[in-house]
Amino acid sequence: MKSALLLGVLAISAVCSAGEPASAHVPCADMLKLRLPLATVTIAEVVAPGAFRAPVGDPQHGNFSDLPGFCRVHGFVHPVPGSNIGFEVWLPLGKWSGRLHMVGNGAYMSRIYWPELANRIREGDVGVATDTGHKGGSLTFAVGHPQRIIDWGERAVHATVVIAKLISRGYFGRLPRYSYFSGCSTGGEEALSEAQRYPDDFNGIIAGDPGNYRTSLNMAFLWQFEQNHRPGDDTHPILSVADLQLLHGAVMRACDAADGVRDGVINDPRDCKFAVASLLCKPGSEGHCLSAEQVAVIRAMYAGPHDPLTGAQIYPGYTLGSEGVVVAPHQKLPGWSAYWADLRRPAQPIRADFFRYWVFANPEWNWWRFDWHSDPAIVSATIGPKVNATNPDLHRFADHGGKLIMFMGWADPVGSALAAIDYYRQVDEFTANHIGVKDTRDAMRATGKFFRLYMIPGMGHCAGGPGATHFSTATRDSTPPVSDAKHDMTIALENWVERDEPPRALIGTHYADEKRKVIAFQRPLCVFPQVARYIGGSTKEAAGFRCETHH
Repeated sequence: MKSALLLGVLAISAVCSAGEPASAHVPCADMLKLRLPLATVTIAEVVAPGAFRAPVGDPQHGNFSDLPGFCRVHGFVHPVPGSNIGFEVWLPLGKWSGRLHMVGNGAYMSRIYWPELANRIREGDVGVATDTGHKGGSLTFAVGHPQRIIDWGERAVHATVVIAKLISRGYFGRLPRYSYFSGCSTGGEEALSEAQRYPDDFNGIIAGDPGNYRTSLNMAFLWQFEQNHRPGDDTHPILSVADLQLLHGAVMRACDAADGVRDGVINDPRDCKFAVASLLCKPGSEGHCLSAEQVAVIRAMYAGPHDPLTGAQIYPGYTLGSEGVVVAPHQKLPGWSAYWADLRRPAQPIRADFFRYWVFANPEWNWWRFDWHSDPAIVSATIGPKVNATNPDLHRFADHGGKLIMFMGWADPVGSALAAIDYYRQVDEFTANHIGVKDTRDAMRATGKFFRLYMIPGMGHCAGGPGATHFSTATRDSTPPVSDAKHDMTIALENWVERDEPPRALIGTHYADEKRKVIAFQRPLCVFPQVARYIGGSTKEAAGFRCETHH
């Protein structure tokens, strides 16, 4: 059943072609008078060039001095009783690209990513963002407010973009020609949720490091805490950060050169057969080794949570290279230690409140009583339909011409990189069955017409790490660009949607000096299942590598 908000947009679309030329925009203040279904505009103000400042107290507080002037519209949408979804819609004062681009969120926070919103207005797009229907980042926001879970889990983005389209029409006199969404982590989950639940909202979507298996991901955090503590002992972790650094160093020595190049980056962890037992302390040895208990914990981390009776996998385990270590001066890949316990309250698992308040509704819930055979099904049934974005059926999104780019860091210590591959393969299988294709290559070609996955070597969660993690698009003659400033993944998506130019290999850059854009090396970022192979020449240039099918 379509929401009243969506029906409003469809009615407008019937009488207003998106192909009409743009008319001059109305005064920004007139947006206060705009009649919107189930929504209210509370702020409509012209922001002078360079005058926008993020709210005081926001981690990104500061002056965005290089922004052009824009019309800022802020308000709230109430799709159902109990919902109070805040939104930001930024409208260019000058030339409009004809595009609307919404940016995603992170974790469980209400925070809006102002720098990403600013990037959209710099490009002449209508920039859109939401607070997902609550304030703050504590999971207690849902206590006594069950609709807030659904708003956060899947409804806020949809309700916001529907209103943003109406605001765009009220300001410019027409709907956006193209609508896009991009986000990472929770934003990646929002991206996949949109493609699955509301396939008509966006023409193009970028889903980065998605936490779309949300219930399983939080069970993985719980698993990591329990594996790294003796039963009932919450205060003495078995592995330390120093142990992780020892482990990571050994993994890099074993796996770095598997692709033929020793560059501090594991190209594909599946190509390395690292033996954790090689770090086991021998009789009489001291330091630079691990106890049998510690080796067992590490094996459990790599294995991931599973049913102790049936062996069924609940969530994929960590990949080699995600352990985390200082990789350069002043640059740290956080690794497992940032997520195996709550950093503010290290005597409990991270996301413990998810189980206390969202699943079991019991403030006294204790993680040591979690039954790994029976409780996962309870978790999935209770909260999964509200927050998971795991449906592989994307045929409605594909049928209307939607395009989806997903990327995932191989060294991500939050969500398992293998989970992204699992989802891609499920979509591939569903698509093949849907169109009646049996040959694997034909199935991949069918999926590739609307969905492409990039696995990024050496990238942590959404960014950072020792790999070539600044994305860019190869030019038509395959010459690697000097800078990725104007050739990012968004451009690749726009070319795919608007010009029917499917993205192939992107160019990834690792900077020796990010502020000065001094390039250390570049690599091709290949469309899965291809991986980059060294073919000769300079190991610092993308031309020295070729994308080949992984075997």
